[in-house]
Formats: sequence, structure tokens, C-alpha cells
Amino acid sequence: MKNDLTQGSVADWLIKLTSPMVLGILSIFLFNLVDTYFISMLGTEPLAAISFTFPATMMVMNIAIGLSIATGAVVSKAIGQKNQEQTRNWVSSSFYLSIALGLVISLIGYISQEWVFGKMGAEASLIPLIREYMDTWYLGCVFLIVMIAVNACIRATGNTKLPSLIMLLSAVLNGILDPLLIFGIGPFPEMGMQGAAIATIISWGVAFIVIIRTLINMGLLRFSFPDNFIVTSQSLIKLGIPASLTNMLGAASKWYYRRLGRHIRYACRSRLWSGQPIRAFSVDCHNGINRQLAPVCWAKLWGLKKFDRIEEALKKSIFFVIVWQFIVYVALVLLAKPISQIFSDDLDVQTIIQTFLYILPISYIGLGICLVSTSTINALHLPKYSLLITLLRLFALYIPMAWGGHLYFGLSGIFWGCAIANILIGGYVAWVFYRVKNSPELLNRFIVHA
Repeated sequence: MKNDLTQGSVADWLIKLTSPMVLGILSIFLFNLVDTYFISMLGTEPLAAISFTFPATMMVMNIAIGLSIATGAVVSKAIGQKNQEQTRNWVSSSFYLSIALGLVISLIGYISQEWVFGKMGAEASLIPLIREYMDTWYLGCVFLIVMIAVNACIRATGNTKLPSLIMLLSAVLNGILDPLLIFGIGPFPEMGMQGAAIATIISWGVAFIVIIRTLINMGLLRFSFPDNFIVTSQSLIKLGIPASLTNMLGAASKWYYRRLGRHIRYACRSRLWSGQPIRAFSVDCHNGINRQLAPVCWAKLWGLKKFDRIEEALKKSIFFVIVWQFIVYVALVLLAKPISQIFSDDLDVQTIIQTFLYILPISYIGLGICLVSTSTINALHLPKYSLLITLLRLFALYIPMAWGGHLYFGLSGIFWGCAIANILIGGYVAWVFYRVKNSPELLNRFIVHA
């Protein structure tokens, strides 16, 4: 807690905090990419099966991210107020709440798989393969939820290097275990898709142990329930639900996106949807900034009440998102052909992936502006406004435009519809913040509600 986020250059703090966080998020990207790569060696059906698991696993991760946003906000506030005891209470409450949440999600996910994946359009022949992976994955997702939620506590102290290093080492361990357990190399049994899930759980378990030991050594975690556990849990849930819904709606839109493209022939579809890590890489820096704006804003708002520094952090973050995404887009366009060849040797699939890369990534500038802005809103304990923006993006723009584009122009129309929706929501959010900034009445109302 020695790091004082209320002092020094805002730009320097954003760079210091965001750089390690981007590394940590890249490690999550590596989990998906490595699993997809090795499972693709098992054949087309296993690859198609694992591609169906992405929306479900992302849904769980987004619930955990919602809790982490709430945790980061309240812990950062307590740190900004120099309240050690309150900080310990929030950390301990988040720890126990995330365990309880993980157990509930595991049970619901385990018993509802056939219905969920059937509604997603999975063929009957794929359900056994999906369950081979997800049965094990759900049993271990408690580790993932605790890891994501409680990691926010360490980041809130200003130490982003350690959590990111833990996540990266976990990804490396997963990459080592994947081929051993999937293909049965050496003394290990050949376990196929289940082996990939077991490798993932072992990696999460190791990270879980390291994180808990770290919190204990920092004096931030107690093994007895806080006296006000019910009250603090209610506060975390109240803050976390809108943030989780915001992220979950994004994952749900991927389900709709998949349903629109279900007419693509089987081999093409499995490889196209397994190429989603391309999108993840493109927006990793956005997410890194988003996850750090909460502690920065809370330390300013509730520590020294420096609202001008919040504005400066938001402006610099948006500027970075624009520059970063433009650079990524140029790189993806130039490398579109070799990237498509990595994912498939099918010319039709390559064409689809190239079309995706030519159209969608540039629109992530608008998406990035939206994500950074809603993250700031969440940090100010106003998650309902963030949820409203997400509802607007998905149900007034994203889904109608994707549907209309598909109706008139086919698959490329889906890409164009999503791209236009991203640009429009980014422009709208930028306009709203401009109005709030230049209207003393609106600004004062916003601050009062926060």
C-alpha cells in the first residue's frame, strides 16, 4: 500500500499500471490460443467442439471480472482513505464471496450443458466432446473466479506486476501440460479434450495458491469471516451485478453472432469461430487500461477528490486506445493473408478470416472508447449507467445492424454491421462525456451521484 496513486504524472501511472496488466491479459489470450492449437490437432470435430465452449467460458470469466471491478473499486477507496482494517474486510469478503459464487456457477453450468450448447446450435454429435472438456472445466472454475476477483485486490495497491506475472506463469504451465495430457506424452495418459481442461485447472490451482499466500503475507486476507460479511457482500454484489451484466451481454452477443453465421459449412465455421483469439489480441490493451482505471480513479476521487486527474486519465487512455488500435489494424491488414493461413488451409475459410480482418478491427477504436469510458463509470460506483450504455450498444446498434447486414449482404454484412455499431457507440459515448465536461450542471449531478 506504499504506492500513492494520487501523486505524480497521470500518464506515468497509467503506463506503469497498464503495461503489466496487458501482459496478464495476454496470458489469458495464450490459454485460449494454446488450447485451440493443440485441440485442433485432434481433428475438425474436437476443434468445432472447443469453439462452442468459448461463449460459455467467457460468460463465467465476465461474471468474475464484474466482481473484480467491484472489489477493485471498494479496495481502492479504502486504500485512498488509508483505512487498513476496511481494506482487509473488503479483501476477505471478496475472497469468500468469489468461492461461493464459483461453487454455484459450477453446479449450474455442469447440469445445464446440453440445454445451453444445444441452444447455441451445437450438433448432437458434438455434445459428448463438449462435455468431455466442460465437465472438468466447470469443476475447477472456482479457482478461475477467485484468481480474477482477488487479483484486483493486489492491483488496487498499485502492484500490477505480481498478479500479471502469476497469470503469465500460469499460462506457461498450461502450455507445458496441454500436449502432455492431450496426447499422452511420456508417463502421462492420453486424455484428449479432457486433458486440456485438466491442464487448465492445474494451472489455475497453482496460481490460486500463490495469490492466497501473497495476500496473507501482505496482511490483506483473514481466514475468519468479517463481522460485517453479509453487508460487505451485498455491497460487492450490488456493484458487481451491473458490471457483470455489462460484460456478460458482450459474451451473449457472440452467441447471437454465431447463430447468424450457422449457415456456413461445418469445417469453415469451426475454424472461423476458433479464430476469435485474433479479436482478443486486438483489444487486449483496451482491457488492460480498463482494469487499471478503477484503482486510479478511486484513489483520486475518494483520496484527494482530484476530479481533474480523473478527466486527465480518461483523456490519455482514450488517446492511447485510438493510437494502439490504428497500429494494430494496419498490422492485421498487412498480415491478413498469412494469419488466415495459420488458422486454416481451406481457401474459403482464409477468405472469411481476411474479410473479418479488413473490416472489423478498425472499428475497435469506437469499442475501445466505449470500454474505457464505461470502466471509468464503474469505478465511480455508477455501474447502472455503464449497463445502460452496453444495452444501447447491443440491442439498439450491434444486434440490429448485424442482423440487417446479414439479411442483405450475408456474412460480410455481419462484419460491416458490427463495425458500424462499434463506431457509432464510440462516437456517442465521446459526445456524452464532452457534454458532461462542458456542462457544470451535468458534471455536478454526475459527481453527486458518484
